[in-house]
Amino acid sequence: MKKILIALAFVVACGISAKAADTKYHVGLGLMDSLPMSSDFKDLCKSSLGLNLSGDYMITDQFAAGVEIGDVFGYEIKANTSYKVKDMAYGVRGKYIKPMDFGSKKGNIYGILGIASYNWSTDPKTTTDSEIGFSLGVGAEMEIAPQWLIGLEVRYHMVKDGSTTDDSLAPMISAGYTF
Repeated sequence: MKKILIALAFVVACGISAKAADTKYHVGLGLMDSLPMSSDFKDLCKSSLGLNLSGDYMITDQFAAGVEIGDVFGYEIKANTSYKVKDMAYGVRGKYIKPMDFGSKKGNIYGILGIASYNWSTDPKTTTDSEIGFSLGVGAEMEIAPQWLIGLEVRYHMVKDGSTTDDSLAPMISAGYTF
């Protein structure tokens, strides 16, 4: 929880400095459903809800770079146990953005590439592990009010842990604010 608060403070601080510098920032919050995809992971765990917090800086009209934190609340183990596998990821990402009109509303479609440290633990705490992985995704967002956006995104996360892979597919709904 402490790490989440520190990251949230960082995103807010970026927003404050963005106003002062008159630059273009985007902060967002998403609700995702993380679906295990690789055979080992899919055989062991059920899907899990999670949250994603992000902050992006518009480098040009088409490219953005940012940071993100993703927290999966806990994959339930399919075997009849009380254990859950938790995953928290901290990383950086790049976006290629194409502005678009959705009828009378402005919006964007985008591709996304991220690299993160995926931190795995079990609940109750018996094991922990940390691996570097990356994600690829696509998304679309539409302005619902000046500076406010809602969107849909799909990401595929690829994490190699020794001889096994812990790949997951994460569809997400999101809300964002630009300034």
